[in-house]
Amino acid sequence: MNRLVRAASSITGFTLLSRILGLWRDRLTAQALGADWVAGTFLLAWTLPNLMRRLLGEGALSASFVPAYTKLRRTDPAAARELLAQVAGTVVVLLTPVCLLVASASLLVPPEWLPAPAKGGVPAMRLLLALNSVLFVYSLPVCLTAVYSGAMNTLGHFALPAAVPIVLNAFWIAAVLAAGPLGITVDVEIANLIAWSLTLGGFLQLLLVVVPLWRRGELLRPRLGLPVRGTAAFGVFAAMGPTVLGMSLNQISSLLDQLMAYYLVAPGAVTYVYLANRLLLFPHALTAMSVAIAVFPKLAHEANDVDRARMRRTLDLAAAATILVTLPAAAGLIVLGDDVVRVLFQGEKFTEADVWPTVLTSSCLVAGLPFIGLAQLYARAFYALGDTRAPARVAAQLVGLNFVLNLVLVLTTPLGTAALTLSSSLSALLNAAILAVRFRRHAPSAHDLGSAWLRSLVATAAMCLVLPFVKACGPEARTMARAFGNVALPIVVGLLVYLLAHVLLRSPELQALRRRRGGAGSPDA
Repeated sequence: MNRLVRAASSITGFTLLSRILGLWRDRLTAQALGADWVAGTFLLAWTLPNLMRRLLGEGALSASFVPAYTKLRRTDPAAARELLAQVAGTVVVLLTPVCLLVASASLLVPPEWLPAPAKGGVPAMRLLLALNSVLFVYSLPVCLTAVYSGAMNTLGHFALPAAVPIVLNAFWIAAVLAAGPLGITVDVEIANLIAWSLTLGGFLQLLLVVVPLWRRGELLRPRLGLPVRGTAAFGVFAAMGPTVLGMSLNQISSLLDQLMAYYLVAPGAVTYVYLANRLLLFPHALTAMSVAIAVFPKLAHEANDVDRARMRRTLDLAAAATILVTLPAAAGLIVLGDDVVRVLFQGEKFTEADVWPTVLTSSCLVAGLPFIGLAQLYARAFYALGDTRAPARVAAQLVGLNFVLNLVLVLTTPLGTAALTLSSSLSALLNAAILAVRFRRHAPSAHDLGSAWLRSLVATAAMCLVLPFVKACGPEARTMARAFGNVALPIVVGLLVYLLAHVLLRSPELQALRRRRGGAGSPDA
């Protein structure tokens, strides 16, 4: 477990830098494009390749590939290298024609054929098609990057794959900052410049993981062609089908939220949903995602045990750790939401009128952070055992439920985009609960997570009671003063209060974490 803690720490460090840059890019983009139809159309166009990345790259393909690759690495390293080459080659063969077809169709389809929003109309559809023709190509390099990153994680290298998103953020930021000096001031032209930069950044991301694998001798030439039935590569893609749906609830829910915001609320309202997702991803990447990525190879390794006792213990400890870190992150972001949104995004075209919708939409989404983290953790545990059907069935049902909840809440409440994210959080809660219960069929629970929930809830409540009294600045303070006095300072104090509460409660999960960090130099590390 010492190695797991160090791996999660290295992932968290680089992910923190990536998320900071990501928030900077979102600040620049929000201020450059505002929350009008151009911004909404750009963000909607970016959603599709981003969905491909999360489902096929970092999600389903990685979840199917890592267990198979891990197993072969222990018994036959040469076969593992061949599996990597076959999977990479299949991705190229499958995605290249799809990318070309989508790009070509986006250039040829008349925008009048598409349903246009009330605001923006045909020009919005014209921009959507133009952006899609460029951005969808990003799907190919980013999915390959995810495959190679999974191989590097299995080999024990976590830091570099975690640093890969930094490249994309750097290209995005550079595009927004370069627009002015290049004389590009029209919002439509800025959106196109960002799109081209993102696609270029995707190919450079791929180089960042290809070169280290090649230097280690782990990289073979991709085997172009479809995998043969009975091979390990065929097994990876056969398992991937249901896995796509099993890991897709949050991503598909996000796409539904943005589509409904675009057509049922207003095109610019997509900005609120997008920023809410970005604010969710920041704590998610630093907490639940780091735990899930680091623990997945270990779960895949221990899944081969006859009694699966070690696997269940690892899973329960990871679930307790997920609760420990996600609950205060979600509550803190909700309490500090107004100041966070103002500090990060307000300015230029992102006005006072955009602040409250963003705060409310974000709060409703961030409330589901602990359940999103737990659902993804349990889904990975199912995949480590080779059971891809259970998460897929649950996700299929909940995607439908989420769609119905979206319609009901949007049409019957005044919440606007917040209704969409509230629906997503409720679906995530159900997803985590159902998966947790069904996993008991594979391995009975070894630890009482109810007590872990109770301790973290008490500590979080203590933290939230303190946060409003720690703010040092008034509403008229400058942005930097507000950032330090009303965001950074409360976060530091709140974290100390939270940890102190756990110490007073003698929380075993906190003590276990401290012991593992202290034993980093032990022989079993």
